[in-house]
Order: sequence, then C-alpha cells, then structure tokens
Amino acid sequence: MTGRYLTIAVIGMLIIGGIGSAAGHTHSTAVSSSAQMSAPPTDSYVVEQGEFCQPIEPLSSDETIDSFYEYRSHETHPDDVERLYSSYGTTHLQRDDTSTLFLYEGPNGLSLGMVHDRLGGESEGALVTLEAAGLPHESEWVVKDDNYTGETRMDEYERGDGWASASWAYRDGRTDGGALRGGLDGEFAVTVHPRFNEDAAFAGSDLPVSGIPEEGGIEEWDVLSGSAESPDRTSLPSLDEPVTIRTGTCEGPSVTYDRTSDGITATVTNAAPDDPVGVQPTAGTDDGVRFERLELTGIDGDASLTFESRFSELSETPPADVEPLSYLTVAEQSGTDNASAAVSFTVSKDRLEERGLKADEVALYEQRGDEWTAVETTVSDESDGTYHFEADVTSLSRLAVAPNPDAASAGSIGLIGIGVGLAAGAVLGLGWLVTTRARD
Repeated sequence: MTGRYLTIAVIGMLIIGGIGSAAGHTHSTAVSSSAQMSAPPTDSYVVEQGEFCQPIEPLSSDETIDSFYEYRSHETHPDDVERLYSSYGTTHLQRDDTSTLFLYEGPNGLSLGMVHDRLGGESEGALVTLEAAGLPHESEWVVKDDNYTGETRMDEYERGDGWASASWAYRDGRTDGGALRGGLDGEFAVTVHPRFNEDAAFAGSDLPVSGIPEEGGIEEWDVLSGSAESPDRTSLPSLDEPVTIRTGTCEGPSVTYDRTSDGITATVTNAAPDDPVGVQPTAGTDDGVRFERLELTGIDGDASLTFESRFSELSETPPADVEPLSYLTVAEQSGTDNASAAVSFTVSKDRLEERGLKADEVALYEQRGDEWTAVETTVSDESDGTYHFEADVTSLSRLAVAPNPDAASAGSIGLIGIGVGLAAGAVLGLGWLVTTRARD
C-alpha cells in the first residue's frame, strides 16, 4: 500500500509541476546563469596608466578615513591646536611637489584617498584638479580638504552621475586633498583624470588668497601600496595621462572611464569572449530606480559603451501598454555585436508604492530594433527601503524598467495550476481508495 500512495503523490506533483510550468512565469528567485560566472577577484587591486600596470594593496588601519587623514581647520580643531588647513594624519605619506594616490581600508570600507604636497615642506603650493570617472553610485566625498565656510575657501567639490571632481588651490607649506568612499568594496574600476598646475581649473583665476603659484608646483604623481605606516611608493609614468585603479589583475581585462558631456564612456580592453567584465553604467532617468551594474560577456578584444546620464525625450515607442519607471540609454557602442549582459538594478519601495506595484510586477525590457521585449527578471535581494533585481539581456542599446502586464495573470494562472493539480491528486487518491476497498 505504501508504494501505491507514493505513486499517487508523484502523479499529483507531476500534474502540479506541468500546469505551473505552462503558466510561463517571467519572475523567479534563481540567480541568472551569466551572473554565476566567475567574476574577477575583488580582493586584489591594480593601478594602470597607459601600458603601465602594477598590483597594489590598500593601506589599512582601525581608523576611519577622515580620522586617518585628520584634516584640521578652525571648524574642526580648537584654537590651541595647530590647524594649518591641511592633513595632519598623513604627514608620513606626504612629499614635496608630489600628489599622492592610495586606497585605504578602514572600519567603514574601502576609500580612494589623495593628498597633495607636504605639510611644513618646501613646496611653494600648487593648483590641482582631479576628476574620477566610473564611480559606483554610492561613492561620495567623505573627506574634503578644504571644506569650511568663509571668503578664503577656494576648493570646489562636485558629484555627478558616474563621476566626481575636485579642484584645489593652496600655498606654500600646506596640503590639499580628499577621499571618496562608498561602493568600492566589490568589483570596481575608477579612472582619475589629472589637471595639474597651469592645466588646473583655478589656473588664471583671481584667487582670494595671495601666495598661490599661478603655474607649476606639482612635479610628481605617486601611488602607495602596503603598510599604512610605511607603504611602498611608486612614481607614475606621466603627470598628464589618466590613471585607473581597479579590482582584478594585470593579466585580466581592463576597464577605463571617461566623462562625456552627457554621461560616461566605459572602454574595455584585452577581453576574451568568456571573460565576465563588470561595467559601471549611469543611474538611469528616475531617482527611485538605479541601474547598478552590467556584467558583460562575449567581448573579443576591445569594446566601448557610452551611457547617457539622463534621457529626456524618447524618439522611439516605449514598451507597449506600460509606463516605464526608468530608462538606461547606450548612446554609442563598439565591439559589442556579440555581447550580452547580466544587468543589476534597484527600485526603492517608495517608488513602487507610488506606482501601485509589487516587486514581482516589475520587469526589465530590452529594445531590439523597434521592438521592446520583457526579459526574465529576478528579485535577488531586499533591504529596508530597496528591492534588488537581476536580468539577462542580449541587446544593449536601450533598457527600460517597467511594469510587466503579464505578471499578475501569470501569477494567477500559476495559482490555478497548483489548485487544479492538488484537486487532481486528491481525485486520483480517492479513486484508488474506493477501488481498493471494493476489491477487499
């Protein structure tokens, strides 16, 4: 009798599974296959400039980056403490006429730090502008040297979609600099574009403080690695060429970023078709929705994608019968004919509530020619105020996050299928019991 009961149970499960599969769900909790491919290591780092590439290690301590940097001004330290509007915590890292880059690992995660010149040194001061492109959306300036109120404050800090910049002007015997933190604890590549001395943003400006050189000052650009107390120091080959600091190895594919007038361009080099290459897109067109990452495969050699920061007016028809929440537009691309991508994006719960949507009613659409297609979309994670989604696409020209009109009906069909399956199993079981008792 045990064998007969088991047979009935299996039949019921097969019926349920068959009808449930026929419903054609577009949402699941499984991670996409391309997202499972082995990604570059996120615990190794390199610095690149042109053909130059070298592994580096973050400086680390139990201090936060702002405590490690220890910027002192009249707003941060009392009158009886030295406060020459400079970094007092990095004096052992500072060099005259030198701009220094470093990764720093502290209790709040990984930061990208920079300090120019040496406190109490022999430098005459300098003008510096640095722009970082390819930043994760969470990144922000957490150290700003100088950042105080008053007419003598000159330094400027900006944060845009995929980039951040700072411009400094300082006189002899002082330092300037800052640090970016957020989103750097996973896979990343950040390209720092330099403008030193007469190329800096403040060059030729009428500055409110005397004694700042109009040109010259910085003569060397260094990167640090290893011990926070006594790190290794490497002089970069050029003061004029951009530098990329990224996860991975020198043997793996490289990604560099440039800021454009309306977004950022990601350039991939040295990729093989099986290599997963992580690319940082712009956020998209809606503040409550963010495109977080594209994991590309199928690139053979070099490729580039230019992401628009905002897409103001659609020239093509949006996904039929739906009002999209957000778009991501790749304005230009090359070397991506055979590429596909695992896309990760987030939607705030408030944004879904505004639209009267549930998480399983959201889908990613890709545009193929003039057609929009909803692709299988997964709710991969959930935090206090945000849902995290993943989806695989084969077309990269334009992506849209939008309601899936089939989601509710597909879910209803699935529930009906389960009910029918259970009912069928119960009928079969009852029939078997009646037949058995009749024979007995």
